[in-house]
Amino acid sequence: MKPEALETFLSTATPYHFTITNECGDLANATINLESLNAGTGKQLQDEYIDAILYETDYHNNLNSQKQLDESMYNDENKVIANSLHAYKLYSFTLQKEETKSFNLLLYMDPDTPMETINMNATWKGKITLSTSYKEETIANLNGLKVPVVESGDGLYAVSHDVSEISEDWNKTEYRYAGSNPNNYVSYNNEIWRIIGLVNVKNSESVEQRLKIVRTDGVKEQKNIGDYYWDLTNNNWTTCTLREMLNGIYYESGIGDCYRGRSPKECNFSSGTDLPKGLNEISQNMIDKEVIWNLGSSDDGYFSTNKFYEKERGTISANDSQYPAEWSSTTDIGEKYNGIGLIYPSDYGYAVGGEVRNNCLTKDLYYYKENNCGVNDWLNHSDYLWTILSRTTGSGDVFYLNPSGYVDYTNTSGTRSVWPTIYLKSSVKITPNPHSEQEYGTIDNPFQLIDTSL
Repeated sequence: MKPEALETFLSTATPYHFTITNECGDLANATINLESLNAGTGKQLQDEYIDAILYETDYHNNLNSQKQLDESMYNDENKVIANSLHAYKLYSFTLQKEETKSFNLLLYMDPDTPMETINMNATWKGKITLSTSYKEETIANLNGLKVPVVESGDGLYAVSHDVSEISEDWNKTEYRYAGSNPNNYVSYNNEIWRIIGLVNVKNSESVEQRLKIVRTDGVKEQKNIGDYYWDLTNNNWTTCTLREMLNGIYYESGIGDCYRGRSPKECNFSSGTDLPKGLNEISQNMIDKEVIWNLGSSDDGYFSTNKFYEKERGTISANDSQYPAEWSSTTDIGEKYNGIGLIYPSDYGYAVGGEVRNNCLTKDLYYYKENNCGVNDWLNHSDYLWTILSRTTGSGDVFYLNPSGYVDYTNTSGTRSVWPTIYLKSSVKITPNPHSEQEYGTIDNPFQLIDTSL
């Protein structure tokens, strides 16, 4: 079969569809096998001439595997059918409690099968089998709140890193909420914020972990804090006007100048009339102001999430004198520094969940728009959204989130939405709201914060 003929066949063939459901109250390790059977009295087509494609739900998205059956796939020690010729492992995964997964399978003769008499009018038979085993549930401790770690759907994911080129200290496993709408709502400042996760931060000379939360838009009747310039001319976060506003009049619930256009305007964060109120004293005291907001970046803009994570925590690489060497991986210090920043591009990247998560994490964040990543990411926004990260070439660019669900860069002198982002002190604990009949962490039953140092 010629390649173009095979492509046509695969695009039009009707797959075998099957569904697997975990009806137990525990996690389950699951393995899908394809087991070959004796074809009977006729000629037997050998397994090596059979190709198998297994994919989740929809052939045109979520392609899982495309393999020719051979010895490298043997799983004979886990045969389900005792007299099968061989068992071939197609896919291993974890089923969450009461989770259902649907699969499609395409089987066809390999295009390179020799045109020999032994293969003419030969028959091949096989069956799909499933083997399962108990999987112990992983529990993460988010500042006192015990949360199950998931591997699919919406929820809290374990995130590992490999950024040894910077420092192995950054390789600590993080825990981040991901999916289209996980239960990560939290009450803070008499508002509804959302938990990004327990993430690695630089504190003094060590890498520690802090709970990171963000004030998002579109929460019930909650007002957003507005659209602002990052700065008129400057893309250095430590000296830009947006940082000054967030750590000044917004932090203080005050009144003062801000840039909602090219000329300064009065912004009132004290009354709650035009704009929401800024932070109250209790909320101010929950912020960890010792955390270092790393400002590393690169002269390019198209990276995977893990590469962005590495760049953010690395150093500035630029040839332009506009970006001096000391403007790299440093503490955000200076006048009116109160620990308020914005999300990183990697925060957005790691928030993707669902069936597309593993595929999306291999893609550049710019291509999240093409891989169904944005629709499975709770940080996706219906408007343009600033991040904290600068680009080190061009005319003073900053990375932002496009409403189509991808990360790009643009000049600082334009308005974008602003989502204040903070790290909480380790003394701030999370507890469920005491409504046992409701699901915790939802928009109607958000988590609560308690500062145990008071």
